[in-house]
Amino acid sequence: MIYENILEQLSSQKCKLTLQRRELLKILIRARTPLAAREIYDRMLKKYPNMSFDTVYRNLSLLQEMQIVNRLEFQEGRSRYELNLSQDHHHHLVCLKCGGTWKLRACPLEGLNIVNTVPEDFKITTHRFEVFGYCRQCRD
Repeated sequence: MIYENILEQLSSQKCKLTLQRRELLKILIRARTPLAAREIYDRMLKKYPNMSFDTVYRNLSLLQEMQIVNRLEFQEGRSRYELNLSQDHHHHLVCLKCGGTWKLRACPLEGLNIVNTVPEDFKITTHRFEVFGYCRQCRD
């Protein structure tokens, strides 16, 4: 269902539905955690061994511009990518040792009356919140 909805969104925006773009979307849908561009590339090489890393990076940039993919920064010097499922608003827990990520479904801003503290001439469009620490495996 998610895959078909994304393809429909791309098609409505006159975006070509290339085989590589379709595969990249499938990889992001199957991912349980945000992936680095290199991780996506490595998974795509199994099906498209002659594909360049630039192809992955360009597709990720395009999908980010179209707001289909979110680019995330977790203090590790590389970006990670996940699908932008607007109905799935979440934040992340990030392990500082292994780099693992877990969705944090509670939003810390929901319980705060932040709207009354923001100047009238500022409109909030999005926000990010990540919690850094060590997962159970890395603590042991």
